[in-house]
Formats: sequence, C-alpha cells, structure tokens
Amino acid sequence: MTAARSKTYVATAQIVAAAIVVVCTTADAAAPRRDSPPFVQPVEQLEPSAPIHARNAPSHGQPDVDRPAAGFMVATLIELMPAAKPPAGPARAEVDQVMGYLGTKEFDKALELATRMTQTSPNDPVGYHLQGGAYVGKQNYANARRSFDKALSLQPDNIQVLMNLAQLDVQQKDIPSARKRYQTVLEKDPKFVVAMLGMAQLEAGSGNESQSLVWLEKAKSASPDALGPRLNIAAHYLRTRNYAKALAELTEAQRSHPEDPEVLDLLGQAQWADGQKSQAVLTYKKLASVYPTSPVAYYRLALAQANTEDNSGAAESFKKAVQLKPDYEEAIRALADLEVRAGRPAEALKLARDLQKLAPKSPAGLTIEGDVLAAQDRYADAAKAYEKALAIRPTSVMAVKLHTASTKAGNAKAADAKLQQWLKDHPEDIGVWEYLAGENLRAGKNKQAIEQYQLVLKKDPNAPIALNNLANLYYWEKDPRALDTAERAYKLVPDSPVIADTLGWILVQQGKTPRGLELLQKAAATDPRNPVVSYHLAAALAKSGEKVQARKILEPLLAGEQKFPEREAAQLLLKQL
Repeated sequence: MTAARSKTYVATAQIVAAAIVVVCTTADAAAPRRDSPPFVQPVEQLEPSAPIHARNAPSHGQPDVDRPAAGFMVATLIELMPAAKPPAGPARAEVDQVMGYLGTKEFDKALELATRMTQTSPNDPVGYHLQGGAYVGKQNYANARRSFDKALSLQPDNIQVLMNLAQLDVQQKDIPSARKRYQTVLEKDPKFVVAMLGMAQLEAGSGNESQSLVWLEKAKSASPDALGPRLNIAAHYLRTRNYAKALAELTEAQRSHPEDPEVLDLLGQAQWADGQKSQAVLTYKKLASVYPTSPVAYYRLALAQANTEDNSGAAESFKKAVQLKPDYEEAIRALADLEVRAGRPAEALKLARDLQKLAPKSPAGLTIEGDVLAAQDRYADAAKAYEKALAIRPTSVMAVKLHTASTKAGNAKAADAKLQQWLKDHPEDIGVWEYLAGENLRAGKNKQAIEQYQLVLKKDPNAPIALNNLANLYYWEKDPRALDTAERAYKLVPDSPVIADTLGWILVQQGKTPRGLELLQKAAATDPRNPVVSYHLAAALAKSGEKVQARKILEPLLAGEQKFPEREAAQLLLKQL
C-alpha cells in the first residue's frame, strides 16, 4: 500500500461496521413510514399502556392512520367492525369481548371465543372475521387467510374483510393480489381512505414515490380532517428530503391537533432534518409534557438535546426514559455513551450491568459493557463481554465487535480464526465480508481486499462502499477497471463526498482534470474538514494552473499539526507552488 492512503477510505470501512447494525423487522419495508432520520423507534410505542390513535375517525368510520403488517390488520379489524349487531348474528357482547381480547393482544382467548361463534353461527361472517384477526395476532397467516376467505364467501361485499386480506397479501408480498383487493374496495367506496393509503403503500414499495404521493393526496382530499393522509404525506417528503413541504404539512396538522403525539414526533424529525435543531428540542419538550409517562418521548427529547450539544440535558432526559422503562436498551446505550464521554466509565458500566440483571436473555447489557470497556482501551475485557453477547444472540455486528476488540487486545490470530469461522457458517453475510475487506485494505493487503470486495459485489452488485473501495484498490494497483468502478459507485450515491472524491481524484490522475476538479470541488463543499479531500482539490487546482487557489487551501491545511495520510505529499506540493 502506498503512503498516499486516505482518511476517507478508513471512514468507509467504519461505515460498514455501522451499517450492519441495521436490523430488519418482519413488517413490510415498503410501508409508508414515520420513522425518518434521525429517529427510528416507532411512535406507536410512545404510550405503551394505552393506544395513542384515539382520534375522531373521519367519514366512513375508518381509522385515519395506517399500520404495517400484523399490527395494521388487527387494528383495522377492531376499528372497522360494524358498530351494530348483525340481525341474525352472534350477540354483540361476544363481538365486543373478542375485540377487547384483540386489543389487549390476548389472541388465544380471542381465537377460542371467535371459533365458538363460528360454530354456533356458521353462516354469519362476523365470527370468521374475528377468528381471522386472532390468527393474525398469533402470526398464523395461513389460517387467518382461510378465516377471512370464509367470511368473504358469506359476505362478498364486506370491505373490512377485503382490507384485512389485502394487508395479509402485503405481509406475504403478494402485491398483485393486494392491489386488486384495494381496487375492489375503492370500486365499492371511492372515498375509503384506508384503501387509498394501502395503494400508496404499494406504490412506495415499488419505488414509485410520485404515484404514492398521488394516492396520499387523494386520501387527504377524500377526508381533509383525517391525520393519516397528512402524516404520510409529511413522511413521504421526509423520505425524499423535501423538508420544507414536510414542515408545511405538519404545521397545518399541528394547528388542528396541537398535542397529537404523532404530529409532534414527525414535526420534531422534520425540524431536525431541516437544521432547526433548537426548534426540534422545543417540539420534543412539548411531546414529553403531553406524554409525561412515555419513555420514548423522553428518549426522543434526549436525542434532540444531544444533537444540540446539550449533553447534560440529554443525560437527564435519558435518565428519565430509563426510570420509566428500566430495560430501555436504546436509552441505556445512549446514556452510557454520554457517561463515558463525561469521564464517568464506572457509571456507564453500572448501567450495563444493571441491564444484564433486568434482561439476562438479551445481549444488550453485555454489548454496552463491551463498548464501555473498549472506550477505555480495555480490549481483552471488552472481547470477553462481546463473546458472551455473541453466545446469547449471534449477529454480524457482534462478530465484528469481537474481532476488533480481540485484534486490539493482541490476539489477532485467534480473532481472524473466529471471523473466518463466522464467514464459513454465514457465507452470505455481506456486511462481515465487507468489514474484512476493509480491514485488509487498511493493513495494506490489497490483493486479499480486492478478492473480498469482488466477492461482495457478486452478492450485491450495487454495494456503493465496496465499489468505492475497490475503485481505490484498482487505482493503487494500476488496474484499468478503476475508473469504471468509481463511476458505478458515483452513479449509485452522487451526494457522497467520499465517492465524489474517489472518482474526482482518479479522473485528475488520468488527465481528465476539468470533470475531476468539478467533482472534487463538490466533495470539498460537502465535507470541508476532510484534509484528504482538501489536498486532492488543491492538487487538482494546481494541475489546472490555479496555483494561488491551491496555495490558499494548502497553507491553512498544513499550518497545524493535523495528521493525515497524504500530509507529506501536500507539503511537497506546497513547496512546488
């Protein structure tokens, strides 16, 4: 490996380790989401002891919010059941009792009573409808479908059953069937808002954001007072980074629903994303005041405070969240990090060990302990904690943490053997392959890194980090594939300063200076504090004959003691100007 090794590329390896922390749920990832950056915990958890969707329902008696996967279907079943007893059906008291069981997630009791209803009234759809809802709660989707199909055969125009079958189709990724059911519902009732939200969900899942927005706007027009469409429109704009429009929707929603938790939560997210961090703190303070017994509200507030560098305020809010929910893993992890940064590692370790006692079957407490020990450079002890956590729940993240800690503790050979065993047992684990490639890149083992990045790209041809780093490796090894690989990475993530820098630098080195300079200027504007990007830009300017501009970049860059891999090259360039 040459001396011209960039901080940028070390950062990309760190991104890999962070990226594999993301955990997928069973909920359909295509659903219109409210969990936009920087927060990911669902707002449905704001008040664990009671639902927060108790709003005035819009016209047609529909719920005005959508819910993903099983949660959506059970809630829809409860909220859309006819308010009146069917003329020849089971007693209303039984219907209410089953719905009560569904609402409290006592699915076995709900199933037992609903099944009894189907036996006493075999020609009434209500019992089968309720039975299907109970099966959904138990995640027995095959029986749920049979129950809903039976209900539909007895009452073909039952919109509620069609909606539940559509959501079941979504959960099982049968998108054509779901689309057909939503269309059938809308033929029967063109203003049925929940079906419009379902269509928006399908379009978003297909990557058709513009058509998804069309359906959301239709839903808002059909029921102007409903919050569901407006919240999903705001979430759409957050996903597409149109923060001004998201804020406009949420500001309007707040006028009519000033204390609604979902409105406040999304508004805080939009303000944070738009750079209005102080306003986001105020919004989350209001959220916490509206829901003072909600641990998630304080967690949200703490994150916002931390992002304004109010670490003491953030610590107090995290502590409040943990007081309300002593096993709140995310809050404990964040609070422990603050304690470490404040020079109180003993307090951080106490938090981790208290969590281990409260949740002995969870790896979270051990993971936090390992992180705290690693932050103190106690890598051997950290590795022991990570190994115990890995035994409880084997994950890619823990395999990486264990390898890193063991290597830094001086046990590189054993660490490598364990990681190789992990990859033997989990050959499709792209995240760990990418991590290992990054480790080899930093160690100067270019050939091994190239082979591993190539393997990653066989499994995922559109992995931007792998493409970026492979482009650099090809460049260093004088492989003609460097430019094409960098172009592919840039096409996937044109806003990344790391990737723009890689492509720009390769172009400059290949004599394509004008476009290379343009990309490097873009990278430097996005990441002005990155010394390697600054050096690359200065070198490109010098090559273009703009020596004065190059000197203006290099002089302050080299004035301090800041270390970066290409400092020596930058010093030599400055002498030549």
